[in-house]
Amino acid sequence: MDPKFRPVSAMSLRTKIREDHLTCPICMGAFDKPKALPCLHSFCQGCLEDFVVSRGYESTGQFPCPVCQKVTVIPGGVVGGFPDNHVLASLLDTVDKRPAVPPRPKGSPLDGTLRSTSPASAGGLYPQAPTTAPSGDMPAFIGNVRREENFLLKVGHFGPTIADFMKPYGLAVGKNGEYVVTDRAGDRVLVFANAGELIGRFSCDCKISGVTMTRDNLILLAVNGAGSAIMRLYNMDGRVLQTIGDYYRFDKPSGIAQTSKNQTVISNLEGNNIYVFTDHNKMSIKFGWHGSGDKHFDGPNFLAVDSKDQIIVSDSGNDCIKVFDTAGNFKRKFGNLSCPMGVTVDRRDNIIVADAGNFRVQMFDSHGNYLRSLVNDTDEIGPDVKPLNVAVTPAGNVAVLLRGTQFAEIRVYKIPS
Repeated sequence: MDPKFRPVSAMSLRTKIREDHLTCPICMGAFDKPKALPCLHSFCQGCLEDFVVSRGYESTGQFPCPVCQKVTVIPGGVVGGFPDNHVLASLLDTVDKRPAVPPRPKGSPLDGTLRSTSPASAGGLYPQAPTTAPSGDMPAFIGNVRREENFLLKVGHFGPTIADFMKPYGLAVGKNGEYVVTDRAGDRVLVFANAGELIGRFSCDCKISGVTMTRDNLILLAVNGAGSAIMRLYNMDGRVLQTIGDYYRFDKPSGIAQTSKNQTVISNLEGNNIYVFTDHNKMSIKFGWHGSGDKHFDGPNFLAVDSKDQIIVSDSGNDCIKVFDTAGNFKRKFGNLSCPMGVTVDRRDNIIVADAGNFRVQMFDSHGNYLRSLVNDTDEIGPDVKPLNVAVTPAGNVAVLLRGTQFAEIRVYKIPS
C-alpha cells in the first residue's frame, strides 16, 4: 500500500461533488456561468454559445439540446437570454471555497515574484515559470510550486488566444515526441513539438474528447456530434481522413487507444461500457455496464493498452483501475485512488495513473503493485489544480496534463529508473 495514501477528505469530497454534479456536459469542465434550458439541462454559457454558433443554429433561432435533443428556442436570438442556474452557481461557490491562507512575507519564494513576464502571463491568468532558462540553470520554482527534481519541461498554457487552451482534455504523444492536446473550448486540437513550441492547430466541427496516435503518426479522436460517428482520423495538418461509426449518436465517447493489432478501444460514458473495434473499424465487442462490480463501471473516463493488448481502464467513479483482455474478460483491479482519470503505460508495462482526487500521479507495475508517486500535491500549484491526463514520451518521460481554476498546462517529468 502506498504509505502516502491520502484518505477521503473534504477536498476529495469536493472533487467528487464537482465531477458528479457540477460538470458541464459539453466541455466536461466545471460550470462557468451556467445557463438553464427549458428541459432543465444546464451548460456553460460559453459552451452553449459555441455549440449554437458553430452549427449555424443562430440563423434558425432554435437548436436541439446537446443532451436530450429536445428542440429549444433561443430567447431573443441570444444564448445569454437563457436564465442563469443560480443553484449550480451557488453550489460552485460553496465547493470552491478554500481556507484563507495568510499572506506570505514580500520576497517569499511563493509570493508570485517569480511569475513569467511573457505576454501570456502578463494578463494575470495564472502563474507560470519562465518559458526558457539557460542550460543547466533551471528555475528554482515552477509556477508557484518548488521545482521537483525530475521536472524537465513545460508545454502550453491557459489562455483565450488561438495558441492557448482553456479546457484541455485528451493528451497523446506522437512518435517524434509531439504533444497532441484536445481542447473542448472550441473543439480544437493543438500540436506542440517535443521542445514545447506550438507547431500546429486545427478546429473540428464536432465535439471531441480523447486522442491517441496511430502507428502512422496520425491523430485519432473520440468524437460525437459528427453525425453518428464515434471516432475520426486526422493528419497533422487537420485534414479529416476518415469518419468512423454509424450508430453512436447518443454515446459519449471519452478515452481512446489502439492495440498492437490496430484494434481501437473506446470508453463510453453514456453506457458506462467499453467498445472494441476491429482493425477494419467494425465494432467487435462491447462490455461493461453501470455499477461497482468487476465488469461494471462508473465513469470510465480514460483507458490505455499495454504490450500484451490488455485494456487498462480508469474507473473514476469506483476509484480504481480495472484490467481486461480484448475479449472483455476481467483480469484484475487495484485502487487506493481517488477519481483516477488519465492512464498510460511505459515500455515496461508499468501503469501510470493521473490520481486526480489525490492531486498526484502514481506508478504501478503491470500487476497493480504500487511502485512510486511521480508527481505530488498538484493542488499547491493553484486552486484545484489536478492531473487530468498522462502520456509517455518516446524518451521514456511522462507528460502530465494539469488543469484547475484558470490554469492549464502540460508538465514533463523524468521517470526515475
